This record gives sequence, structure tokens and C-alpha cells, in this order.
Amino acid sequence: MINRNDIELFKDFLDSGTTKANITKIALCAIAVSVLPLVVIGAGAMGNAVQIFRTFDKKENYKNKQISNAITNLRRSKFIEYIPNNKGIVTVRITKKGETKLKSFAIDLIKISIPSKWDGKWRVVMFDLPIRYAKIRHILRFRLKKLGFVKFQKSVWIYPYPCIDEILFIAEYYKIVKYVEVMTVVDINNDLKLKKFFKLK
Repeated sequence: MINRNDIELFKDFLDSGTTKANITKIALCAIAVSVLPLVVIGAGAMGNAVQIFRTFDKKENYKNKQISNAITNLRRSKFIEYIPNNKGIVTVRITKKGETKLKSFAIDLIKISIPSKWDGKWRVVMFDLPIRYAKIRHILRFRLKKLGFVKFQKSVWIYPYPCIDEILFIAEYYKIVKYVEVMTVVDINNDLKLKKFFKLK
């Protein structure tokens, strides 16, 4: 199930400007943000779904036809489903497949908040993945580097700011939590290069 942290990521994404984003992706995020886990709309399901999109995306000026096609594609791809009742009310539900798609998107949206002042502690991420996780090992390294981590030793990466939630989110997504350790340490010998790299005083 999508959690509150995921929703915050989607909200930030929708608020930040979506010029380069795929319209179908924007539509799925808009539905997720507005209604988790359900969206209840009237008989004019498509019209209301378009309005939901408009509420969150005010920068691109997509045509209604483009938005309708995007939402139709979500339904055709089984990322959402329409569930009508006998009162003419249609519930738009994000499916399990849709939740998985959103989770994969949330991974790309992760950012680590940088506090105004460094607390003097280092965050050390260590992992020891079995051979069968060779592909995931490369992906994890890519994710850590993208987040700004510095490789300290083989399978040991360092970052100066709190990031446990973000790292655990990534580890849980790839189902490798038991192979990943996140530690907070006060002292690292010869950390001058690290401080210089992260521009710390």
C-alpha cells in the first residue's frame, strides 16, 4: 500500500513543475494524491477525472483530449479501475499494479533533505548482497550515487545528513532490507576529504 511519505513525494512532484514528465504518470500521481485509496466521483467519471488532473497540473495546459487519453491508458493498463454502484456513483480505485507503478516512480523522486547546519555525524550505508542480487547491487550503487553518497570502500557509502528513512525505503522496494545496514557515526579517521567534498566546516 502507498504510504504517507509516498504521497508527499507525489505532491512535491506535482507542485514542482512537470514539463518533462509523461502525462500518464502525472495523471496517476494526481489521482493518488487526491484520493488515497479511493476517489469517489459522480456519473461523469471521465469529466471528473480530468478535473482532478487539472487541480494538480496547472503548468502544462494539456488539452482535455490528452488528459482523457492518459486516464484511459491508465485504465487500459489496469493501473486504475472504475467501480460503479447502483446510485450512479463511480469509485476510481488505484489497483495493486498501479500502486507498484507509483512505488517505482517514488524511487525516482526520493530526495534527502539537507538541514541548514550539519550535526557533525556521518551516515554510513553498508550492504552485503548475495550473488543472485548482482543486478540489484548495481542499481543500489546507482541510487546511492544519485542521492549524493560517496563511496568509502567496497559496498560502504557515506553521507553527512540524516537519510535512514530514504535508504530503508529503497531497500524495502528492492526487497534487500536484511542485507543493508545504516549507521550513524561520530568520527571517521581522515575525514578531511569527505568534509571538503560535501563542503562542510
